[in-house]
Amino acid sequence: MKIVHYTEQDWLLYGEGHLLLEQQSEMEDHLYRCDVCLASYMTYVEQLSSRMCLDVEQPDAYMLSVLQRTVGMKPAWYRSTMFHYGIAAAATLILVATGFFHGLSQELGSVGAYKPAPPLETPSSLEAQVPLSNHLVNKTLSWLDTLQNKEGGLAP
Repeated sequence: MKIVHYTEQDWLLYGEGHLLLEQQSEMEDHLYRCDVCLASYMTYVEQLSSRMCLDVEQPDAYMLSVLQRTVGMKPAWYRSTMFHYGIAAAATLILVATGFFHGLSQELGSVGAYKPAPPLETPSSLEAQVPLSNHLVNKTLSWLDTLQNKEGGLAP
């Protein structure tokens, strides 16, 4: 089986996209198998990049070419700031006319208004509770009193 190598002209056509998809696919597969064609393709890529660098080395010419492509182009009408403001104003007017904001303010007014809570009634079981720290202090003091009474007799 004889291997056919592609020329730089073939790679130029490939790079510019002038070939059929089947032929492009065949050339891409060939690059994986053939070092000679890969070298030829890399030469084409280097030439292409050097041509692109020449445009940048002449900034005045590059700037003029960009300006020629872009000057006179109007942005799409739906990207205009005034269009967005118009939509916002129209939506606001519709919501005001339908009473949406009035209903919303009434609903939020009843939710957000300050109403003092009714006083809580404490259960009788909580009122009679003595804190644990008081219990501990009382037990400790009574224990100390018993110790003192044992050592000193009944003298106060």
